[in-house]
Amino acid sequence: MQKRLMMMLLLLIITGCMGVERGSLASASVVASLSGAADAGFARAYTPIDFVFPRDHGPHPEYRTEWWYYTGNLADSAGNQYGYQLTFFRSALTPELPPRRSDLATNQVYMAHFALTDVAADQHQSFERYSRGAGGLAGATDKPSYSVWLEDWSVRASSTGTVQLQASAPTDAGAVALALTLRETRPPVLHGDHGLSQKGPEAGNASYYYSLVHLETTGTITTENRTIAVTGLSWMDHEFGTSALSANAMGWDWFSIQLDSGAILMLARVRTADGGVVPEFEGTYVAADGAQSHFTANDFTLTVLDEWRSPRTQITYPSGWQLTLPDLDITLTIEPLLQDQEVEVSFVYWEGAVQIQGMVHEQPVQGVGYVELTGYGQQTDTYQR
Repeated sequence: MQKRLMMMLLLLIITGCMGVERGSLASASVVASLSGAADAGFARAYTPIDFVFPRDHGPHPEYRTEWWYYTGNLADSAGNQYGYQLTFFRSALTPELPPRRSDLATNQVYMAHFALTDVAADQHQSFERYSRGAGGLAGATDKPSYSVWLEDWSVRASSTGTVQLQASAPTDAGAVALALTLRETRPPVLHGDHGLSQKGPEAGNASYYYSLVHLETTGTITTENRTIAVTGLSWMDHEFGTSALSANAMGWDWFSIQLDSGAILMLARVRTADGGVVPEFEGTYVAADGAQSHFTANDFTLTVLDEWRSPRTQITYPSGWQLTLPDLDITLTIEPLLQDQEVEVSFVYWEGAVQIQGMVHEQPVQGVGYVELTGYGQQTDTYQR
């Protein structure tokens, strides 16, 4: 969902916020920065479009912001659990690129985040890069095949429906890395109105949003000089648009859930300053037989079961939830694999691997997923318990 708008703080980081103290670049500031008007020169998401794949996996530079978001739940042969995040964000500084002679001239900037959770080691590590979208440093394309990259962090199609993920970052204990192959097993899931995902009541306050789910994943992860073979499931979100959050938005909670029954669930709530939620955003449930249902924030209850306070940033996050969707006969308990999966980059948010158990149509289910939490750096932010 437009949860990823938070990440478009990249525009501010690159073009003038580098002098701000790091601690003030929390997700609370991101929400404020995204509440302004958009440049009229950018395209807006007003009506559904006809998606064409794999073409639409590539970039859409006529829109101000875009992201490719890969998360996954993995395990090794001994059953040890891992989570990963590899995400790329594009932000356009202007609707058009003014004529320039330099090969490095561009109106596009890119940022990428890479994070790895090692549950048995009780460890979560996160990394960030950003660069201009020129000179081969960073970019995205659909020709001759889909790829998005920032230096040597990349997602590249190796064949139709299959991509290779690569990322590596140095640490004092050795490289942290992943080398994964993701294979599509299902058609794309279009969220909202055939892929038009409304984010608020304002006209054009929407984006185009789809997901690739149940991506069969194999490959290796590396941590502390150990390279480990892993398998599991991944989830990819691709979203693009030119919209701002409503003025009273405080942050959001986003959930991707993949159940062992074959069903999947995406939902979010955009929290407001008065303690409420933005009702327009639509979540998506796809049953094991492929039947798809949409719902809004008014159709589900998300009860916080616990909380966790970061010892580094002193931000308190919800940590564990009970989700109830009465109309779909769904009740799920969602628990982090680690409480400390806080991403500390140019700004701070929580994004981590979770495990799920509960009931769907009176049948027990289990599953895995990912959760993103933003805006909890604000003292005035609240959440329901």
